[in-house]
This record gives sequence, C-alpha cells and structure tokens, in this order.
Amino acid sequence: MEQWMWLVWLVLAVVCFIAEAVTAAVVSIWFVAGALVALVFSLIPDFTPFWVEIIIFVGVSAVLFVALRPFIAKYMKKKVVKSNVDGMIGKRGIILTGCDSLAAGEITINGVTWTAMPANDEDVFQEGEVASVAAIEGNKLLINKVRGKSDKA
Repeated sequence: MEQWMWLVWLVLAVVCFIAEAVTAAVVSIWFVAGALVALVFSLIPDFTPFWVEIIIFVGVSAVLFVALRPFIAKYMKKKVVKSNVDGMIGKRGIILTGCDSLAAGEITINGVTWTAMPANDEDVFQEGEVASVAAIEGNKLLINKVRGKSDKA
C-alpha cells in the first residue's frame, strides 16, 4: 500500500483542484496543498509510513484553512457598488402630486419626476411642498419633510 500512496495523493490533489475550479467559493484548495505536501513525503523512499502522510495531509490542510481563510474571505467578499440612484439620498425636490402613507405621489428632483412615498407614516405631503429623499425602495423614493430655515429645493 505504501508504495502507491504517491498515486493516492496525486489523484486526491487533482480531484480537489478540479472541485475548486468548478466552484465559485474557496472550498477545497486547502486539501490540494495538503495532498501535495503529503505527495512529496510519500516520494521519499522508506521515510514516512502512510499513517504519517495522512497526519501531514490533515495537518497542512487544517493549518492553511485556519491561517488563510480570513484573508481569502476578505478578498472574496463582494463589494456593493452604489448606483447613481443612491446619490439621490439627501437631495431635495418639489412635490408635484400630494402623497400620504396610503397613496403614492410624485416629486421632481433635478428635472426628473419620481414616484414618492412618505418615509414616516404620519407625514402628509401637499403639492408644492419641499421634501428630501430619505431612502430608495424599489423604484420609489421615500421622502421626509424639510424642516428648517430654507424651504428651497
């Protein structure tokens, strides 16, 4: 059995590499490295029994997983790309059609008309009022009343 362990480690490394290549996540790269290290030890004649090679495989795979997983997870983390619509938050506009918590209205910001709903259920907006964008939900702007000295859009 020990004379064929190099083949076992080679096959395991190739299978794990293929499994890693067909998945989007980092799943089995640790086992590829562990199998390759065990393969190197199995090629040294009369040096390592197969049970030591198994310990080497498990140990190297575990150490690499624990040591590198946080770095790779951070690198692989998907970054949220903001769209130009996200730039609408905080902008002010003029209410074209009144709205409340039961009926959507319309607001114009930078010459573009948007569907709007109050961010707070108790707010009621009348035509001509100034409102600011609090959030975006689907294709609707959630708006707040503008309170302060300047009511210009």
